[in-house]
Amino acid sequence: MASNKQKYDANFTAGGIFFNEFSNLKPYLLEEDFEEIIKNDIEENKILAITTLSARKRIVSEIIRRHKTMSHHFWDFFQCVNDPESKLALFYVCLKTYPIAFDLHFQVTVKKQILGAELTDYDIQMRLDELSSISEDVENWSETTIRKINTQYRTAIKDAGLLTKKKLHQPVNVNPMFWAYFKENNESWFLEACFK
Repeated sequence: MASNKQKYDANFTAGGIFFNEFSNLKPYLLEEDFEEIIKNDIEENKILAITTLSARKRIVSEIIRRHKTMSHHFWDFFQCVNDPESKLALFYVCLKTYPIAFDLHFQVTVKKQILGAELTDYDIQMRLDELSSISEDVENWSETTIRKINTQYRTAIKDAGLLTKKKLHQPVNVNPMFWAYFKENNESWFLEACFK
């Protein structure tokens, strides 16, 4: 029976880093009524430009969750970063928001990169299998959910610029000032997450 105390949820399956969505939302991220603005866009679809209503509802729910996870200071910083940095910053948001993404990244991906090994879907599957034996949350996920988590996680690290095919690597086109933000805010662990 599972006994891990860490709470995992499968909401990460709603999407990867949401780069396009957060790019469209950049002008609104610092607004006090951000949540109201984005909830209104579920019906209006003028900002997010997501085709189906059901997808917009699910994605908006996760965008609100991610937005609430981060400080106003972070979203202010986010306004000033280039596209490759935005993708990394949004991956950081995922690691902060979803314990499953953080676990997979540090228990599998970072270790693989240190060894110079490739990352495969099987590597992630093995960790998810291990978690299902120690976490009731993961144990209760369907095979479809497990596959989606695996796929979404690998898509997220590709989108963040940390994975090309099966090869893990440091991100490119990132200003040293980007990394300084994480050091200055006691989040240096993110440099390790980016293989720095």
